[in-house]
Amino acid sequence: MQLYYGDLVPYLIPLLKGLAVSIAVSLAATAIGGAFGILLYAGRTARLNVFRVAASAYIEIIRNTPLLLQLYLVYFALPHAGVNLDPVTAGILALSINNSAYMAEIYRAGFQSVPAGLREAAAALGMSPRDTFWRVLFIPAMRNVLPAITNQTILLFLASSITSVVSLPDLMHVMMGITSTTFRTIEAFTVGGLLYFAVAFLIASFSRVVETRFIKWKVA
Repeated sequence: MQLYYGDLVPYLIPLLKGLAVSIAVSLAATAIGGAFGILLYAGRTARLNVFRVAASAYIEIIRNTPLLLQLYLVYFALPHAGVNLDPVTAGILALSINNSAYMAEIYRAGFQSVPAGLREAAAALGMSPRDTFWRVLFIPAMRNVLPAITNQTILLFLASSITSVVSLPDLMHVMMGITSTTFRTIEAFTVGGLLYFAVAFLIASFSRVVETRFIKWKVA
């Protein structure tokens, strides 16, 4: 067997377009899932028992079922309820649903890691709950969980490859198409793998820059 990457040259643009789709879908799912994760965290820590039970049940169900199953339910089951989604929308929705459950737990770990003394000090100073959250709790909590958020973001980006099973035109879908056309399986997957690695490495590097330059302090 002889490796030859020359056959992939005509497919460089499709590969980059597929990578762009993967990045766009992942960014959308990161934003939507992160925002919904905040609501889930708020529900899980709410005073009303109904909110706590609903949020906890959602988180446990999503975290303990496969992402592929969730994607199939969104793409193949929802049409039976009259909701037809295109592959891109279905992929973003499934990834967002999955991401939100993990982000809620990350937020919970972050805010629980902030010493109770900070909350007590803010209350003694007469700070409102909103000011306490943003001025006292938010920065140390985010600083504590930034590595976990970065890891989850990278995992979400890599997991986006699973959306290729519903014909979403992402990087994995393009790679599969190249292998069926050129039969250069190893070459196509090697190049695609390097592209996945490059983006994941950039995400990790950006996180380190944010951690060292913009979030200066940490509460242990």
